[in-house]
This record gives sequence, structure tokens and C-alpha cells, in this order.
Amino acid sequence: MERFDPKAVQGHFDSIANRYDEGKARQSRYWRTLVSIYREFVCEGSSVLEVGCGTGSLLAGLRPRRGVGLDLSPAMVEAAAKKHPDLEFRAEDIARPSGKEAFGFILLCDVIEHLPDPAAALEGIKSYADRDTRIVLTSVNPLWAGALHLAETLSLKLPEGEHEWLSLPELRALIEGHGFRVETAEGRILLPFGVPLGDGILNRLSRTPLLRRLCFVYAVVFRLA
Repeated sequence: MERFDPKAVQGHFDSIANRYDEGKARQSRYWRTLVSIYREFVCEGSSVLEVGCGTGSLLAGLRPRRGVGLDLSPAMVEAAAKKHPDLEFRAEDIARPSGKEAFGFILLCDVIEHLPDPAAALEGIKSYADRDTRIVLTSVNPLWAGALHLAETLSLKLPEGEHEWLSLPELRALIEGHGFRVETAEGRILLPFGVPLGDGILNRLSRTPLLRRLCFVYAVVFRLA
């Protein structure tokens, strides 16, 4: 069942495509940390599909042998193709996959909260996966929603548009309910912004059981069962 109108989601991301990179640059510490998380799981030189690729920075930063980015927003896809002509980008709704090809890795970076129908998206992902494919997902912890909405009100970050953040138990239940096996599910990043000396230390503590529930994002790695 669709939570949001796909045309509304597409329209939102089309509207911010021309300032998307500028907005990410304002949270550069967070985005660098996210890239480092994905590098822990994704082997350089692999075949990689990114769902919700935006302007392609994460995909390019992982240096894939074959890299394909999908996004609902044609404006994002156009910007990504201009920035990274060595990679392939397509305007595509993952809930309605256009082909069938198994990738080594599939990425969903801060995107599942925006998907109109996460259940249909997970089914669509199966068109691009086999039992060797590792799927890596990051998503914001809903505990941080108030702070993020305040930052958006103060124009300190780009507007989210339609979204619904899920808790880690909700994410696990959704993923496992669609025929996948979760390998890793943990909180990461205690401080998404830079604090001299402090953020590096705290982020290294993010995997401890007591602090895991307070982390800014979740990282989930899963495969077809």
C-alpha cells in the first residue's frame, strides 16, 4: 500500500535537485561518515546498484566496476549523469523494475523513509538480486525526528518532503517479512555534526549496546533468504 503519492515524491526531489549538492555540503561531516560506513560493506570494483541515488556522489565514491543509479526524480538523474558520465543512471521506480540483473551490492542510503511503498520496493529489489547480493540500507533513527524537523524549519538542512522514518525493529520486520535474511542491524553515528575531538570518539562508541538505540542512523545489511 502506498504511503505517499509517487508524483509528489518525484516532484519534491525534482524541486531540490539544483541545490541538492549544496545542501549535502552543509552536512559534509555526516555524509563523509555515511560513505565510510558503506565502504565497510561494499567492495571496491564490484557491481553496485543504488536505489534513490540522488546526484550519484555515494555511488561514485565507492568506485564500482559497474555502477547503476536509480531515482524517482528525472532531475536528479540528469544531474547525476552530468557529474558522473562513467556511471549509468535511470529514472525508475524500484517498485516497478524495468529489467532483471543481479548486482553484487544494492544500496538504499537514507531513502526507504521516502519510498511511497517500501514493501513493493523490497519486492522490486529482487529483480536486481540473487543469493550472493548484499543489500546495504541506512535510515535515520526516528528519535532524532524533532531535531531534524527543527533544523529544516530553521533552513539549516534541505526539506525532507514526504517521509516516514522507521524504528530498527520495524525495519527488521519489514525486511524479513519480504523474504530477506538480516546479517547486520545496528545503530551508527552518535553525532551527525562535527564537534572538535568529540564526535570521532562518540561515533566509535556507537556500537555499544547502551548507546546503540540513541544513534542517529541505523545500518542494516541483508540478503535473500
